[in-house]
Amino acid sequence: MMDIARPKIEGSVAVGEGRRIGFAEFGSATGRAVFWLHGTPGARRQIPTEARAFAAENDIRILGLDRPGVGSSTPYRYDCVADFSTDLSTLADALGIDQFAVIGLSGGGPYALAVAHAFPERVVVAGILGGVAPTVGPEAIGGGAMEIGVAAAPLVRVAGGPIGKVVSSVLSVARPIAEPAISLYGRLSPQGDRELLSRPEFRAMFLDDLLHGGS
Repeated sequence: MMDIARPKIEGSVAVGEGRRIGFAEFGSATGRAVFWLHGTPGARRQIPTEARAFAAENDIRILGLDRPGVGSSTPYRYDCVADFSTDLSTLADALGIDQFAVIGLSGGGPYALAVAHAFPERVVVAGILGGVAPTVGPEAIGGGAMEIGVAAAPLVRVAGGPIGKVVSSVLSVARPIAEPAISLYGRLSPQGDRELLSRPEFRAMFLDDLLHGGS
């Protein structure tokens, strides 16, 4: 696995009720802030190397966040996706950030939209990259990974926290099998994902995030 740069800063911020949200910072420490919300699977380091380089060259401060139960964030189940907005706002306040952009990748898409809706005076722009679609209602879609996710939802609601911790623990000691595991994941993924995972720099970022960002 090729080497990939570590975050400039990595830590967590208290957001109330004894909970913390983990973050990893890339780019310029004094630049315009962009909160990057990871996909599923993923964690705070799931930021493409191209985005990191662009941020460093253009005075942008990218902060990848762990959702509750992922990485260094405290396990917690929101009543609804919109509740995440308050946690992100609290974290932004703690880091001295007033206005910011928010980007949601895949499973992070709904969270990015929720933040933009909740804080229009703070969110200067929101971007969704391959965001997940609704699974219920008139705009619902199915098929592939969406059907698996819907089928697994009852189990995740009951045991999502413990399962996440077990997966993180296994990944932390599974470096020798990480490459084969990612290869298998790629073969089971759509064509676009397979093409991304075939690129050495993207593959290295993805592995680094799973091995280190998830703990």
